[in-house]
Amino acid sequence: MDFSMGAAGGSGDDKHNHNHKNSHNKSSNKGKKAYHGHNSDRTSKLEEMFRKCPHPTKSTRCQIAEELGLEPKQVKFWFQNKRTQIKTQTERTNNSIFRIENEKIRKDNLLLREAFKNIICPSCGGSSNVDEKRKRSLEQLRLENACLREEHERVSSALAKYMGKPGLDLNMNSTLMRGSSSRGPLIPRSYLKLSAPFQGEDTMFNPGSRITQMEKTMMSKTAVAAKEELIRLMCTNEPIWVKSSNHQSFVLHLESYEAFFPRINHFKNSQARVESSKHSRLVRIQAMELVEMFLNSENWANLFSTIVRKARTIEVLANGSNRSGVLLLMSEEMHVLSPLVPSRELCFLRYCEQLEERSWVIVDVSVDSTNGNNNPKYWRCPSGCMIHEVSNELCWISWIEHVEVDERIETHQLYKDIVNNNIAYGAERWLLELQRMCAKFTSVGDENMPDYDINGVIPILGGRKNMIKFSHQMVKNFYGVLSMSSKPEYLEHLAEENNNNNIRIVVRKYTNPSQSNAMIIFIATTSFRLPLPSEYVFDFFRDPIKRAKWDVMCYESPVHEVARVSAGTNPSNYISIIQPLHGTTNNMGIIQESCIDDLGSYVVYSPVNVSDIKRTINGEMSIFPSGIVISKDVQSITNASAWSSESGGSRTHSTLLTVAFQILMNGPTTMVAESKTVVNSLMTSTIQNINYALMNGSNLEL
Repeated sequence: MDFSMGAAGGSGDDKHNHNHKNSHNKSSNKGKKAYHGHNSDRTSKLEEMFRKCPHPTKSTRCQIAEELGLEPKQVKFWFQNKRTQIKTQTERTNNSIFRIENEKIRKDNLLLREAFKNIICPSCGGSSNVDEKRKRSLEQLRLENACLREEHERVSSALAKYMGKPGLDLNMNSTLMRGSSSRGPLIPRSYLKLSAPFQGEDTMFNPGSRITQMEKTMMSKTAVAAKEELIRLMCTNEPIWVKSSNHQSFVLHLESYEAFFPRINHFKNSQARVESSKHSRLVRIQAMELVEMFLNSENWANLFSTIVRKARTIEVLANGSNRSGVLLLMSEEMHVLSPLVPSRELCFLRYCEQLEERSWVIVDVSVDSTNGNNNPKYWRCPSGCMIHEVSNELCWISWIEHVEVDERIETHQLYKDIVNNNIAYGAERWLLELQRMCAKFTSVGDENMPDYDINGVIPILGGRKNMIKFSHQMVKNFYGVLSMSSKPEYLEHLAEENNNNNIRIVVRKYTNPSQSNAMIIFIATTSFRLPLPSEYVFDFFRDPIKRAKWDVMCYESPVHEVARVSAGTNPSNYISIIQPLHGTTNNMGIIQESCIDDLGSYVVYSPVNVSDIKRTINGEMSIFPSGIVISKDVQSITNASAWSSESGGSRTHSTLLTVAFQILMNGPTTMVAESKTVVNSLMTSTIQNINYALMNGSNLEL
């Protein structure tokens, strides 16, 4: 919004302000410079400066005025008007919320009055002895009140011990849950610290649990409060949510957010960096089916296998009714994009509630634990999704991600912008992955699967199902490989190397039950930037004709696609079987999955005997996939957003590429050093081939 400066704008001649009243007299205004307001570039810079410092000092205002070519008084009035606008919007939003709550209370009041009017005696049909019943009810309420007061004092004392503060008011009708001023409801952010590590599995009852009933009560209140915050954040835009300056997505305006939901610092001796985003999409799935997936940790990890490396339900705290009211204590580890991006481990509550017949809300909120990680690096504030079923097979899903990150955690410079700008772990990425997976598994039974002009499309439903299951397992294993180098507890590291070429090599043992000798697996990874559009890079890697130009394992032998399975509605998302063009007499080939969305793409593949696919799905055989992850940089995503709404301007192309190989070798561990040199040479040759083929084969104007 552009704020006019009044007397501070235009020429700044305050002594001629009386001319405004006689503006119809053209002669009196002749020679006076007209005020036209700020252009969009200047307004954007002012908005960015306001987000950083809404109350600039006089010297700061003079500096801003000099940079933008304005008068210091203009800058002063602009900031005053902006603060007034945000305050007005905040009060308007708050008033709307209280108006809705008051209306709800008024309706409940009317219903209670009507209910008292219609009380009749069941024996004679006349008025019942209301006074006698009221006395009994009041006596019962007094007894219950006394019990609740005792429970309140115990819980308050326990919470004070955890927080190091005096007793707190935990009354559900107090300001803790409803709020008593224009600041809105105050969420209890002092989440519990569990009394002991958990050993529970994914069961509906964990007899070994050490969570006390008091702790469960507090967790339940925390989850309900988090749900209320999430719903309010879903239903509100400005001033709490504002458009980001680079990605054009919604992010939290922290000053406005904290006016409604005051924050506390969860990190010892450090400050928090906030990542926040909000996004919505239409997804092809039934609401109840999606709810079931979210409440099963194994299905959750499979559904988001490119984001969630592993997940576990520590304990079911409440079973609810028909999945509404279910409360879970969960843990998960998330990974993305490259070994250069550290994985994230979180312990959190997940609460599910049905709002209406076709609407659900699922909220996650962090909770402390004493499982060896007393100083968390990541803290999930109320995050999650609202699911509204618009038809039997379609859901409109709104998603919020809100995470606080210890500012001492540093991300590699190559991926810093993607992580810090809510792209790597943002709401849009979760929804894109959900949309892709739902479309992928829906396509299994699609009778109208498009042919895409490939004669080898697999038409048999059973064959397509097996291919999709195999490919899903392959992609999941590949993304797990990307974060293996930072997880020594799962591997036996024999060697690790970080050389000048930014190639990381991890070596581990692999034991095959059918063989007596242990084998060695080399995992080689590297990430680098290419000055090319990501779509062009993706088309290059998925094209079997161009494979011999970069894959040294092909030894420059041409290959071709012999079969294809659709993996969704996008024609570029599919699973293919690739075999040598000449000289093949067996079932050996390459299974490859190619996938692209608005934020990036991947090409993952694994050599396999086609006849062994079913054995691999059943866990009888292991696969060792390799692949390429293609990520758009922030500038490319920003340009794409700008081009979707405008038809002009310049475009800047840049792509982040991660290449990962898994190579299985026979031989004693004494040969690791020699084999490592071979693997390093193999990766170096591949990078050189990729750069040469892409840079010399591109005719794009960069």
